[in-house]
Amino acid sequence: MTSQTKHFVELSDIVGIQIECKHSDCGVSLLVHGESVASLADRHSTTLTKCPSCGGDWAGNQDKTPAQMGLDSEIKDFLRMVERIRSLEDKLGCQLRFEIKTNGASVHASSEKD
Repeated sequence: MTSQTKHFVELSDIVGIQIECKHSDCGVSLLVHGESVASLADRHSTTLTKCPSCGGDWAGNQDKTPAQMGLDSEIKDFLRMVERIRSLEDKLGCQLRFEIKTNGASVHASSEKD
């Protein structure tokens, strides 16, 4: 007999977004809450272009390589999409949940026994 525990996150569970610099010797972390998420997603926001601490490129596409083109706009599109779905959630005939992993392995929030 095996047992699994699954963890799911609903859009309403998302209260903030953490942005952490991956450049060596930096690691600064920003936590964005509430209305600040909407301002982060604004097409004219430059918050995601570079790290405010080390100045390293985040999604500003400083090198303009084909692989990095549009990263800033893709992240902003995702944030706006999450906000749009959250605002429509009451009208949906279904509940959206995202399964999350813990400790590097997929862990689940409803017990299942085989």
